[in-house]
Amino acid sequence: MLLQLLAENVPHRIYAKDICGRFIFANQAAAQGMGVREPADLIGKTDFDFYPLEAATKYAAEEQKVLVDGQPLLDHEEQVDYLLFGQQTWLMTTKVPLRDTEGCVVGLVGINYDITSGKLAEKALRSANQQAEAAAAELARMVARLRAEMAERQRVEVELRRRALHDDLTGLPNRCLLMDRLELSIKHARRDGQSVTLLFLDLDRFKHINDTLGHAVGDELLKGVAERVEKCLRQSDTLARLGGDEFVVVLPNTIAGDDLAVLIQRISRAVAEPLLLAGELVSVNCSLGCATFPQDGADGTTLLQFADAEMYRAKQQARRSSNGLSVVREPATEDSQEIEAQLCHALRRNEFRLQFQPQVDMRSGEIVGVEALIRWQHPQWGLVPPLRFIPIAERCGEIGRIGEWVLREACTQAMAWQRAGLTPVRMGVNLSAQQFLDTRLEALVAQVLADTGLPAEWLELELTESVSMRDPEASIRILGRFRAMGIKLAIDDFGTGYSNLASLLSFPVDRVKLDRSFICELGSKDNCAAMVESVVSMMHRLQLEVVAEGVETAEQLAVLASFGCDAMQGYWFARPLDANACEAMLAAHQAGSKAAA
Repeated sequence: MLLQLLAENVPHRIYAKDICGRFIFANQAAAQGMGVREPADLIGKTDFDFYPLEAATKYAAEEQKVLVDGQPLLDHEEQVDYLLFGQQTWLMTTKVPLRDTEGCVVGLVGINYDITSGKLAEKALRSANQQAEAAAAELARMVARLRAEMAERQRVEVELRRRALHDDLTGLPNRCLLMDRLELSIKHARRDGQSVTLLFLDLDRFKHINDTLGHAVGDELLKGVAERVEKCLRQSDTLARLGGDEFVVVLPNTIAGDDLAVLIQRISRAVAEPLLLAGELVSVNCSLGCATFPQDGADGTTLLQFADAEMYRAKQQARRSSNGLSVVREPATEDSQEIEAQLCHALRRNEFRLQFQPQVDMRSGEIVGVEALIRWQHPQWGLVPPLRFIPIAERCGEIGRIGEWVLREACTQAMAWQRAGLTPVRMGVNLSAQQFLDTRLEALVAQVLADTGLPAEWLELELTESVSMRDPEASIRILGRFRAMGIKLAIDDFGTGYSNLASLLSFPVDRVKLDRSFICELGSKDNCAAMVESVVSMMHRLQLEVVAEGVETAEQLAVLASFGCDAMQGYWFARPLDANACEAMLAAHQAGSKAAA
């Protein structure tokens, strides 16, 4: 009775079986575990009366080892897959031999411990650990991806800054870095009572070399000239390439007249030395113009303009004398002064013209916009390129009137095309630095739109990143007001300005126009292609469209299309056109699109 009382007060399943596997004793917990109400319901029965055949056979085999070999089965864990109470159970079983007074095995005693709750907790903990490990692995992948993206963004920004300050072809400082060093040299010279000398170098008949031998040979010639001129200079001097075949040398310390003459002769001889390019011996002479601070100008811009004018006069004299080098220092009137004087009358004489270069969607091939480009048709000089007169117009204050004329003419033309029945396209208008920072600009744009009737959504204002970064906070405010008017906004010549990429991309703009200097190297420089692909991908993540400027070859077009560039602009599709020719092209394209639809 005491044994029975003890067994009934134990929460575990306790039972005993005879040598044939029949129950001879069981407590209440064992009875309930077997699915019966009372222990008496188990007496005389075997596992085969309660368990499925497969399970009962397995238990019988285990018990035979205990009964025959006399070896106990200790702490055997098992998940019970069959259901007696409607749920799965985990048991830890111990079975030991039951011996008589003589030591013979006459049965066995078994105890089943229900460890279900512990197993469930263990399983839950294991699942939680697995989930935590998976989450940690995913977090590690995310961190690695973010680090890679950050590294790529930093690499692109470093490359953009490098390109902003250096010429891609020669690796020399470009205009931006040149002006920075020139102004710094002037500052030091003013402080120390020294002088600064500037040489403006231009190759003679370089266009002929490009036309006859090809641009690849021309590029190699420019790199060879840069290397040779650099070897003639001191470590403190700066050699920069402005573009094309124009180079500038800054001599930051006072140099005597005789020493300057010797240096000029040394440079001229180095430039004229023949180069073996594409199996041809190529030689070229140069023309030089010279300017000195403070005699010829008090700032870098004035010195550069003076030296430029001197170089052109030297080139003219060289043509008359057939001499490849000439430095002229006559106090004749500068070309820029003549241009400035003529600019004052150009608007009144109706000498300015607009041309329009289409922008084409990469996927559909449809014309989605045009950029308005100003041209100056002078009655005596012929066509004056914008780069020759726009900087002078900015300096003398004429750029405001010229910019207003361009804006009004472009909006008038865009509205005229719409009234002629053409589907509207964006009209891109460039803003100069003075225009953008003029407090009257917003009112002017609103008035022009009202006067011409052009909806604001079809006007796109373009400004360079260098202009926008002069005062980023003011730029954001100004651009925000234009965005509120419904006007589209674009960053022009993207990648050429010295700017902080994070600040630049906070501007409320719709598109960036990738500068042509990126595009011209596609197909020839792998690092350039990688950078263009990175820029396009980054802009798309920022929900900005990318327009490639200066597309001239099928290879460039294919590479840009593979990168997912949105639109293109360049000679491959169309050169700048007058209003009538552009209208005809728009009409033809739109008619073709309707026919295809």
